[in-house]
Amino acid sequence: MATTHDPLAPSSSQTNTATGGGVKDKLTGAASQVRDTASQYGRAAADNINNTVRNAAGAVQNTAETLRSQAGGQGKMSDIAQTAATRLDSTAQYMREFDTREVLTQVEDWTRGNPGIAIVSAAAVGFLIGLSFRRDDS
Repeated sequence: MATTHDPLAPSSSQTNTATGGGVKDKLTGAASQVRDTASQYGRAAADNINNTVRNAAGAVQNTAETLRSQAGGQGKMSDIAQTAATRLDSTAQYMREFDTREVLTQVEDWTRGNPGIAIVSAAAVGFLIGLSFRRDDS
């Protein structure tokens, strides 16, 4: 009578230990690779966000300079334009100093310190996003 060989069934306890270790090593390696790939994508996304924010900061700075050049005189409108230009300068400076990685690290630290609130918040945001998609379909 012929028997069939199950390729997943171990032939001895020694093979079982070696196979189990091999699968564990493969899973660990795969998880590490996924983590590294996600980290690379995260860094690339953070860099893109930083570049976009810095470009926007340049546009805000240009707007402030335009306001200053057009405000040239005295009076109430000139004062308002100067105040707006000063605030735009402050905003542009903040945007230049903005670091996406730092913000993400702070969010991650907060989430680890407050997991319950983070999960409830994520569920609430997901629910609201789901509602908005549902309303768009109607």
